Amino acid sequence: MTRLVALLFLLLGLMGAAPDVVQAQVPAQVWHLNSLKKISGHKPLVSGEPKVIKIARREKAIEFDGLNDGLLLDVNPIAGAEAFEIEVTFKPYAAFPNNVEQRFLHIQEPDNPERRILIELRLNDREQWYADFFIRTEHASLTLIDSTKTHPVNEWATIKLTYQDGQLKGFVNGVEEVSGEIAYLPISAAAKTSIGTRMDQRSWFKGAIKSVRFQKLRAAVP
Repeated sequence: MTRLVALLFLLLGLMGAAPDVVQAQVPAQVWHLNSLKKISGHKPLVSGEPKVIKIARREKAIEFDGLNDGLLLDVNPIAGAEAFEIEVTFKPYAAFPNNVEQRFLHIQEPDNPERRILIELRLNDREQWYADFFIRTEHASLTLIDSTKTHPVNEWATIKLTYQDGQLKGFVNGVEEVSGEIAYLPISAAAKTSIGTRMDQRSWFKGAIKSVRFQKLRAAVP
């Protein structure tokens, strides 16, 4: 009887709890960059002349020249998310000193530059690159970069940004390299996603991008 009463109180407590968030059950969105006409059902606005290239028997990627190639998609795959992951599979080319700063994934509302997310890289004079992650809100901004964590150009790699519970983290090839604290504010569905360049068409990427994976880890309750 005592155990039954305890169980009843536990159930009542759970029913009375009103969590601010719910765990997202939505599968990750994976954008395979194998076409300039459609990317995961979205038609990109194409700048310059990026090219679809074959990288394996059944795999393709989009190659960017580092001069004026870019894609702009009218969609925000992490709209409303309070926790998320963004991972890019890419191959940076040697481009020092012309393309030292490359901002190749950028999410932002066109009318609100105070809320934005960028995944970037920097090149050094030893044919190496290192990661740069950036988040900005109306109240704070955070840049995560460590020039000692370098990787060779002309090789395929993954670069991942994660945000959860006030922590922004950056990974390369599955290994955490940088982390920091910031109070993130969700970016709305009105935002766009730029690939291969910053949204205002500067800091161009030179290399190839195979895919971008977006995962909502937690979303606000409507």
